[in-house]
Amino acid sequence: MNVEQLTAGIAQRDPILAQAVSRMVGYIRDRWASPYPTKEQTEAVNDYLRSVHADGDGTMNETNIAHRKIASQEITINAIRVLDHDQLDRLQDVLNHIAEDREYYMPEREYGLGR
Repeated sequence: MNVEQLTAGIAQRDPILAQAVSRMVGYIRDRWASPYPTKEQTEAVNDYLRSVHADGDGTMNETNIAHRKIASQEITINAIRVLDHDQLDRLQDVLNHIAEDREYYMPEREYGLGR
């Protein structure tokens, strides 16, 4: 099974989850990936977590972080068919970081005039 087939199947029942799975599998499979996902990849995960109400009241307290981590496991579970064991471990590690910090992504570099 390839990523396109996987995400097409997921999209039939949950398009937001399919987007998160697609973005994160792309990040994990990228051989030269940066240590942090991009803002778009992180936002795809955050969109999914909001869609399943894992944020609770919106504060980042221990309970809400735990709910976000548990909900993020659904992304990992759906990626089992296309990632190997080490990639799945790395994926869940990145998802745990996103669950703890909504802005866990590689900052975009701004090119312009320096002062």
